[in-house]
Amino acid sequence: METSIPHLREILVFLTAAGVLVPLMQKFKISPVLGFLLAGLLLGPHGAGLLAHVWPPIGTIVITESEGVHALAEMGIVFLLFMIGLELSFERLSTMRKKVFGFGGLQVGITAMVIGSIAWAFGNKPETSMLLGLGFALSSTAIVMQILAENKRMGSLVGRASFAILLFQDLSVILLLFFLGFTNLGVQGGLSSPSALAYLGKALWSAATATIGIVIIGRLVLRPVFKMVGKGKNTELFIAATLLTVISIAAGAEAVGLSMGLGAFLAGLLVAETEYRHDVESAIEPFKGLLMGLFFMSVGMSVDLRMVLGDPFWILASVIGLFAVKAGIIFTIARTLKVTTGRALELGLLLGQAGEFAFVLLAMASDMKLISENDAQFMLIVTSLSMMITPLVARMAYRVRLVLDGPDVSIYGPDAFAVDAIDNHVILAGYGRMGHVISDILNQQNIPCVAIDHAPEAVAPNDVPLLKGDATDYETLNKAGIRRAVAVAVLIDKTEEARKVVEMVKSIDPKMLIVARARDGQHAAELFRLGATATIPDMVEGSLHVAHELLTHIGVPMAAATKAVERQRTIEAAEIQQAIKSNA
Repeated sequence: METSIPHLREILVFLTAAGVLVPLMQKFKISPVLGFLLAGLLLGPHGAGLLAHVWPPIGTIVITESEGVHALAEMGIVFLLFMIGLELSFERLSTMRKKVFGFGGLQVGITAMVIGSIAWAFGNKPETSMLLGLGFALSSTAIVMQILAENKRMGSLVGRASFAILLFQDLSVILLLFFLGFTNLGVQGGLSSPSALAYLGKALWSAATATIGIVIIGRLVLRPVFKMVGKGKNTELFIAATLLTVISIAAGAEAVGLSMGLGAFLAGLLVAETEYRHDVESAIEPFKGLLMGLFFMSVGMSVDLRMVLGDPFWILASVIGLFAVKAGIIFTIARTLKVTTGRALELGLLLGQAGEFAFVLLAMASDMKLISENDAQFMLIVTSLSMMITPLVARMAYRVRLVLDGPDVSIYGPDAFAVDAIDNHVILAGYGRMGHVISDILNQQNIPCVAIDHAPEAVAPNDVPLLKGDATDYETLNKAGIRRAVAVAVLIDKTEEARKVVEMVKSIDPKMLIVARARDGQHAAELFRLGATATIPDMVEGSLHVAHELLTHIGVPMAAATKAVERQRTIEAAEIQQAIKSNA
């Protein structure tokens, strides 16, 4: 069927699958990700497409060539990375740098060495082994993020750790592309040849200058553009401006030698710095879902069941081995970083598959004659199958985690089942008598609140949802609705725990309003330095109240007593500010 629109038949088949097959699978509680993967397997060139030469009419309702779908699916990856950047900001990325470059760097480095060593043991060349190790160290950002989003677990400990690892992996793709080019020159003239070294230096310099240029130009241009478009209050124009931003910055990045995905990620970071972040998120959401569906279908289409059935042992052994190696390494790193056993296991299994970049890697390695076509096809099947079984593995891992670590959070109080519906509320980290008084005052002003305490069953009940858990834990804060809250009151009297709560809240939302209880001026200064908006030192305020009562009862006029106390309060505040400066 010849048409003037490129890939029209592929688009029609995809929309049919999205409108019929996937909803049908959802009815049977099959994940949309798995639904698109199975739809691709069924309707692709290795599924019903095989019947096209037997019965030609079927060729009009299935996809016989997956190249067109792959081309469209690349846009899905672009929008996914844009959404990831939109969830962040340069400030939040800076806050997460230890997890991203620490946890993520360890995972990629160790996994690449282990998988590379295995590839070398099977007789591959050193440069081929290095490429395979680096490529298969990466996981599927598209599938993992979609699974976490579907289950509303982006804010959980596993979700945040997955995000940090995947973000480092996405950033490392550009280095892998450089390494591919470097290796290609090395194959031609030796890895230490002047041309190869010159290429590496030039590539790194070009990438750095191009990235800085995109960030500077984007910051100067984006805010005025969105401000102008926003004034018109035209939804269609706003959507058009958003799509133009994503595609133009991604295309600009590709034009200067970077990947489109990295350009889209930078675009998301830049838009996240503006006040139009949430409007853009809403505008792009429908397009992202459809384009991501295209990517999942393209993965399903790349699985050739004939090859799987022809060599089932080695293919299945390779898929299981890939999950075992990656999950084992991530589990070990997570346990070293004090993550609980169940969550460490869930994190490892969730990230155990190969990633989207493996498709690019295998194609380029095959073109460079670093790997034979048969070996490339074998690894392509392993990659695709590992992606396809991820939704099932993730569900199993989550259930195992519940058995090992127990339920996430217990909720007490009359509104226990309404926590997920509470919005624009205050989170009370720590409860007790102080929390009870504060919640009563908030309720009088019709301001909702959710409290967190280690032992809520010992607290006198009132009309506040009370979560049993640790306020320093992602899971607990996520259950309390940290992303929907307007403020957090840290009422914990233990100095170290209060510090950890402030750090945790700031890592989730750097702009969150935090009012914290402090033991003394020094503790107050430390909480300020960590990001608290305001602190109230117990000892100082208690002393000032006692002094005020003493002065008035021994005959000092009320006005004079109040003035003396306020003067001392100002002195104490100045000392706290001085302590902050000296510790900065």
